[in-house]
Amino acid sequence: MASMAIGVSLSMSNGIGRRDDVARLSAKALKLNQKKNSQSESRNMILGMNRRLASRARRTVSKSVLVDGEGEEKGQTNLRVGLICGGPSAERGISLNSARSVLDHIQGNGISVSCYYIDAHLKSFAISSAQLYSNTPADFDFKLESLAQGFSSLSDLAEHLVSAVDIVFPVIHGRFGEDGGIQELLESHNIPFVGTGSSECRRAFDKYEASLELKEHGFMSVPNYLVQGIGVDESEIEQWFTDNRLDLDVGKVVVKPARAGSSIGVKVAFGVNDSIKKAVELILEGIDDRIVVEVFIENGHEFTAIVLDVGSGSDSRPVVLLPSEVQLQFHGSGDPEEDAIFDYRRKYLPTQQVTYHTPPRFPIHVNKSIREEASLLFQKLGLRDFARIDGWYLAPTSNISPAPNETSRGRMSADIIFTDINLISGMEQNSFLFQQASKVIKDRCNIDDYVNEMLPTVPYYCQVGFSHSNILRTILHRASSRLPHLTWHNYESNHLLRGSTTLENSGDVQKVFVMFGGDTSERQVSVMSGTNVWMNLQRFADLKVTPCLLSPSLSNSSSEFPDKTESDLDNREVWLLPYSVVLRHTAEEILAECLEAIEPDRARFTSRLQKQVMEDLMDGLKNQSWFGGFDIIDELPIKYSLREWIKLASEAQATVFIAVHGGIGEDGTLQALLEDEGVAYTGSLQLMVQHYGPGVRASRTCMDKIITSQALSHLSEFGVHTISKDVKRTEDIMHETISNIWDELITKLRCLTFCVKPARDGCSTGVARLCSSEDLTVYVQALKDCLPRIPPNTLSKTHGMIEMPNTTPEYLIFEPFVETDEIVVSSKAKQKLSWKGTRRWVEITVGVIGKRGSMRSLNPSLTVKESGDILSLEEKFQGGTGINLTPPPPTIMSKDALERCKQGIELIAETLGLEGFSRIDAFVHVETGEVLVIEVNTVPGMTPSTVLIQQALAEQPPMYPPQFFRKLLHLATQRV
Repeated sequence: MASMAIGVSLSMSNGIGRRDDVARLSAKALKLNQKKNSQSESRNMILGMNRRLASRARRTVSKSVLVDGEGEEKGQTNLRVGLICGGPSAERGISLNSARSVLDHIQGNGISVSCYYIDAHLKSFAISSAQLYSNTPADFDFKLESLAQGFSSLSDLAEHLVSAVDIVFPVIHGRFGEDGGIQELLESHNIPFVGTGSSECRRAFDKYEASLELKEHGFMSVPNYLVQGIGVDESEIEQWFTDNRLDLDVGKVVVKPARAGSSIGVKVAFGVNDSIKKAVELILEGIDDRIVVEVFIENGHEFTAIVLDVGSGSDSRPVVLLPSEVQLQFHGSGDPEEDAIFDYRRKYLPTQQVTYHTPPRFPIHVNKSIREEASLLFQKLGLRDFARIDGWYLAPTSNISPAPNETSRGRMSADIIFTDINLISGMEQNSFLFQQASKVIKDRCNIDDYVNEMLPTVPYYCQVGFSHSNILRTILHRASSRLPHLTWHNYESNHLLRGSTTLENSGDVQKVFVMFGGDTSERQVSVMSGTNVWMNLQRFADLKVTPCLLSPSLSNSSSEFPDKTESDLDNREVWLLPYSVVLRHTAEEILAECLEAIEPDRARFTSRLQKQVMEDLMDGLKNQSWFGGFDIIDELPIKYSLREWIKLASEAQATVFIAVHGGIGEDGTLQALLEDEGVAYTGSLQLMVQHYGPGVRASRTCMDKIITSQALSHLSEFGVHTISKDVKRTEDIMHETISNIWDELITKLRCLTFCVKPARDGCSTGVARLCSSEDLTVYVQALKDCLPRIPPNTLSKTHGMIEMPNTTPEYLIFEPFVETDEIVVSSKAKQKLSWKGTRRWVEITVGVIGKRGSMRSLNPSLTVKESGDILSLEEKFQGGTGINLTPPPPTIMSKDALERCKQGIELIAETLGLEGFSRIDAFVHVETGEVLVIEVNTVPGMTPSTVLIQQALAEQPPMYPPQFFRKLLHLATQRV
């Protein structure tokens, strides 16, 4: 039976079926549904309030004096925003992600966006918006001169911007974006821009200078030492260690660049010699010539807080949103450095290595102090519009304490310390900016007791906040308010993003359930995929899109669902999620947020903190003529068993968009369950495979790499080949002599290097190159020890992080390792794309789309591996990593070979009975177009920067993500 917390409005029953139908699903649901009318009235009041505010804005805001856009009616002029990304920092890939997110959420409704890119050498270009959907800047760096409008200098770019845009939104992270570089350029040409001015950026960006500034203003700072250049004075740093009571040999410190962003090059060092060594390494790597060595904080709790300025003109009114606690999870990697810091990988790749808590689990008075002091710091440093401030809450046993001369400088607390000021915070879809902005207020009732004018009474627990678009537009409005001539019209929107758990009748609206999560090691990628699909589809007014989390099974013992009992349909949980809960980084965080949301004590704790946030925001926003109100009102997450959820989808006549990678999402189980109830879903239908018997899905065939090869083995005469395989039971390997197994593999597969992978798991899980019996020993031991991952370069051949299966796979596949030609994309070499082409085989990934029997191949992408011979999880799915060339450059693959390759891919899709959308990974011969199949994925990654989006954009006409995912929905509902 569905479990629902008291206080949830089950207006869900509207649009699902009759009330007696709902009662069969959940007695609680029916009982709580009696409160539906008052809830609906409250939501209507909020919508009405938003409309009144928007109407007031239309009456009071003067007409824009900007130049009319082409084809627009008079008086309907747009604010022209110049979005600038890239830059010389190692964070330029994240900058691309942020720019993509900003573009997605501000384009339209009174705003037109032009995109600009600055490369690693500060050369600037006007680029198409399609380029923002690349995985990394290296995808297009080498061809910019032929595809984009280049500028002769940065001054030339600025002169162009003077007439082309009204305001610039810089999203360059690190150098030239946050150090005052781009700001100084814009200021010199009197171009308005979002964010802090150049001189204030310079002071706040340099970590050493910022620490001095903090102390000057009476804030506590971490004791540090500045290394400049490779000629380090060892006696000076020894004295610093001594002064700070650190052991000269093993004292623990953090070594980081002073001017390289918050995550790049951050290392842990032990003792003087190690500190000097790592500081010099960073300098020699060219990351920075100013390196900060600071005391490692023991017994501290890390946090980060978004500051939003809701003032107007020159009046600064910074409001700190609900902060987030950063909790590192230690998984016994054996590497004290890896476990010690919040590094680049933990920050930007969803992983269980870190958990976020919003709000922090600190005492009320500590959270209050964080907000008060961060707001004051924002003002003292002269920051503008928005920023993210990182810091620590120090436990009484911490090794950091105020210096004697600091105790009399008027600090408000001795247990809060600020460490990093991020002037252009990351703006990826689930970044802290959007997480914290979506959680402005939660309460049981009578919210209007303290915000009478701005919010109506909202009975029972609900969450109110800013959507992605609303918070970004609020920031733009704030920046525009500094220049009266930039007053612009924010077109009214009637689209209130109500709680995603609410399914109400609204005409011909089509209901869509987006399911993600699950058990497998790719569940975090699944969260990214599902979130991206949900965000893109909710832009369509005729769709009601509900995100749904398939939580891990209670036993978490296996992802092979078909072997489980019928009772597992009742044991597996599916949560219908509200807007703010979806914006978590991992499946585990989402589940924890669901449980916290229905836990009364935690809800009360959160509500107390949010009340002050709301009051502070309203003090500034209530008098802003452009503010149209909050556009999110969420109810609580709702839990169902898998059986109940499928019944719910059936009665709601919803289409299920499957974004569960591996496990029951990709082995045919979920598809079978949905089909039995007549529920439409994205993906492949049935395929008769003799090995499995009738009625088993194409998904199950493709999930099993062995059966995939068997199903395609007869296609060699058509230029489609499969790789020889040897399948071994994992348990047998664990009990046999590794050297004997290795010799047997060499004899059977007639090669010396192998690729090992689980027989039934996701496309990146547990895949490794083995060059010796020692490598196999390490791999098998990792399985025995149930390690979540094998660290980079553990095996004899260079490789990246290897994510291991959640549970020990029953079978392992060994294949001859296919050597491909190395492709080098270099921004330093004169010939930026180089390829020797001695072996004539390259690796590709390609999407196929359409109806069964008429699947069409998109343009393949040539994959370039950055960290070894096997594509890592990051390189496949995480924006800012991995390089993909779409389509393969003609200097590598001829047009004829490309066409033959696509024909082979379409033959594979037809043979396997694929439909809807799938991804095929393969090796291809660049001259003949022959295809050597690696694997087929019926639920491919659908993250914001997945290569398949690039392939869809390469179509004519281009399919942008919203249209692409809508196409997949259409295919799901058009099956015969």
